Amino acid sequence: MHWRALALLTFLLMGLPALSKPSSDINKGAALFKKSCQTCHSNGATGGCLGPVLAGEGARRSKNFIESRISNDGKKVAEFVRNYGHAELMPHMRVKPADAKVLATYVASLAAPANGFDVRGHAAIKKAKTSSIAAQKATPSIEAGKKLVYDKGCLMCHSFGGIGGQFAPSFDGIGTRRSDEYILERISNAELLLGNSGREYGVRGLVMPSSSLSDTDIAEISSYLSSLK
Repeated sequence: MHWRALALLTFLLMGLPALSKPSSDINKGAALFKKSCQTCHSNGATGGCLGPVLAGEGARRSKNFIESRISNDGKKVAEFVRNYGHAELMPHMRVKPADAKVLATYVASLAAPANGFDVRGHAAIKKAKTSSIAAQKATPSIEAGKKLVYDKGCLMCHSFGGIGGQFAPSFDGIGTRRSDEYILERISNAELLLGNSGREYGVRGLVMPSSSLSDTDIAEISSYLSSLK
């Protein structure tokens, strides 16, 4: 290159701002995803199956959309409501703006599988006919446990009386099928145990996300579930 042209190029570059390093944000986002998101979501290689697989998300959603979905900044929350226009199907945690930005950069960078996704339909399940769902006489502990089951979102994954999710075992008659001690232990150590619902997710197995339940909460939920005969 001629020295004059080289000098001109050097002069022009001196006036430009420093280039950002997106790989740094991607790495930070990957670390945050592993820490906070992969219990429910998969990046296409590892992670949970309670939430949507995020591989290829950047091909159908803008980074700004993803950021507005997870940021707790008031303006971003309002922006998401305008962009999405629908009520959320499931409550979703939101994070501080700086974390949301790097997480959005990471999620937007995830490539979809080269051969697409293998979509499997729901297998037909024969449900046994139940004549009734009986419960023991309600006590304050049982009533408190019942309220917690609904308030804490247990029916997102579990079902009762035909209402609720299909990821995890049904609560119908659990007080007859399982002992009080078994129910208490399962709730206390759920995130350490691999479950199998017998449905399409059973091939992979499920791990219940860790909860923020106190010992009192767990005892009351156990009392309620044990009452379902």
